This record gives sequence, C-alpha cells and structure tokens, in this order.
Amino acid sequence: MTDYPVDDATLMTFAGIAYGALSKIPRYLKEATQIPEDWSYHWWPAGGQNPDNLAYIALNKKAGQAVVAIRGTYPNPFSPIYWENGKQDSPFGTMQPWEGSSTAKISEGTHTGYTNLIALKNDAGLTLEAAIAALDPSVSVTVTGHSLGGTLTPVLALKLAQNEASRTVFSVSFAGMTPGNRAFAKLCGSTGPLAGKTRRVFNTIDSVSYGWNSVLATRKFFQPNPQGGWLVTLFLVFAWLRPKLGGYGYAAIGDSVPLKGSVKDPSKTGLVAFIVETLHQHMPDTYLSLLGAPPLPFSILFGNVTVDRDAVTRSPASTSKIPVFHV
Repeated sequence: MTDYPVDDATLMTFAGIAYGALSKIPRYLKEATQIPEDWSYHWWPAGGQNPDNLAYIALNKKAGQAVVAIRGTYPNPFSPIYWENGKQDSPFGTMQPWEGSSTAKISEGTHTGYTNLIALKNDAGLTLEAAIAALDPSVSVTVTGHSLGGTLTPVLALKLAQNEASRTVFSVSFAGMTPGNRAFAKLCGSTGPLAGKTRRVFNTIDSVSYGWNSVLATRKFFQPNPQGGWLVTLFLVFAWLRPKLGGYGYAAIGDSVPLKGSVKDPSKTGLVAFIVETLHQHMPDTYLSLLGAPPLPFSILFGNVTVDRDAVTRSPASTSKIPVFHV
C-alpha cells in the first residue's frame, strides 16, 4: 500500500482553505489547528485579482513536502466566476485531447479550468508549474482540491508528474467528479506516473461525487427523507443518458476512499429540504467532520464569499435572517 506523505484530514483542510479570500489564506493556514505549524504559504497568484480558477502552494521544508490546493466552485452566485465555474462542472461539450496521448481526453469544462490554473502567475511572474519545478527535487508534491478543485486535482497532478519524472507526485481529491474518459483514467492509474499514488475520497451520499460516471446511483440517496421527487429523477435520467449517448466514456480516477455519510435531518421532506441536504453533504466541513477534523476558520453565507467564523458568532443579529452554509 502506498504511503501518502500527508493525511486526508490535513489535505481536506488545505483544500477547504482554498475557498478563502486570497489575502486571508496565510492567516487561515495558521488558524487551522489540523495543519502543523511547520507548513508555510509558499506560492500564490498575484494580488489584486480574483481568477476564475485558483490554487496555492503550501510547503513544509522540514518534512520535504509540498501541497498544491485547488479552489472548488467559487461560492458566490452573484459573481460571474460562480457561473463560469458552473460551466466547468458540466460534462457536456467537446472532449479535449490530452497532450501526448491519442486516446485520452478530458471534458471541455475541465480543460478550461486546467488551462486557467497553469496560466496563473504570482507577483514575480512565476507560474505554478515553474514554482514546483524550482523546489528541491527531493520534495514530494501532493495535489488536492474539493468539488471542482477535486475534479481538477488528478489533471494538474498528472501534468506535474509528467513534467518531472524524478519528482514524486500524489493526487488526493475530495468530492470531485470524473474529469475524463477511461483512457485518461488509465494515465492517472496503472499506466502512468501517478500509478499507486492517486486517491478519490468521497462522502457516500454526496451526489456530486457520482458525476458523471455513476449518476443514477444517487437516486433515493437520503433515507427515509428528504426525497427530491420526480423533478430530481428526471434530471438524473437526463444527466445519465446524454453522456452515455454522446460516447463520453467518463471513468472514475484512482483508488476509491468512501466516507460513510449520514442524513443530517431525515424528518424533513420536500424539494427544498432535499436541496439543503444535498448542499450539506457536499460541504467541506461535512468532509472534515467525516475525517475527524475540526471545521475551517470561516463559513459561507448565502450571497457572500466567505465570512470568518468568529465574525458570524460576534454579530448574530446581522445574520439572523441569512442561511449559513459552513464550508
């Protein structure tokens, strides 16, 4: 069995912190009790921007380890970035070939997100790829991310592993969807540089994790309630049928690591309760709880980006009418 250098609970914490405001990430890394103090903020995109896709690098010089954490879908539906990320989550569109392979392909949306990531530069003009290449060759790299970040995780990890054959690269995704076809999955598995070094961690009742290779498995997830009704069933049938008829051939990547989820409130019924339950099962804090880790130092408020957890506690009157979704 492969010995991964960083445990899943710590990696999920790194992945969750990627949702935070860029300027606050250094503080969040220090405040997150799950992350040992030997870790430091090493590379991040240039200040004054909010890119469609974001990643940062944390480094533990003492242990000879680096983590690349990729942000998931931008958590503000009032921002155009949120809707751009939604397009990247889509399984449809023209599959894009993977460089150097005649058969491996990734989804059009995944290709867009991946292209955005490798184009990121810091204030000195250094790209993420260049920052990794500049590390000592003995430093191992683990790429991680949640949701859309989880979908992009094995894609970026494969690129970094192909860049440097002598560097050890790991891929550990959380709540990610399938980024490509079966041939691409093989490149990230038995036939490629990530063989034995790829994990796919998912909550067993998080429907996002079943897209797009096993969509119908999510029917009647929440027992005894809440159920989504015929509208949800119709959507699932469409989401299963169109990729199948389109010949996309989506396949899950890496060793599956299921986390046994449980319904938060089985007494609730109806479509709204179903949507709220679905959101809860996908949230980073839910994954952290399943992994036995403390929550992140910030929360998501509907319509906002992120809000420090202590700020919500200090001002209950200002948020009493706003639903809070913890990430």
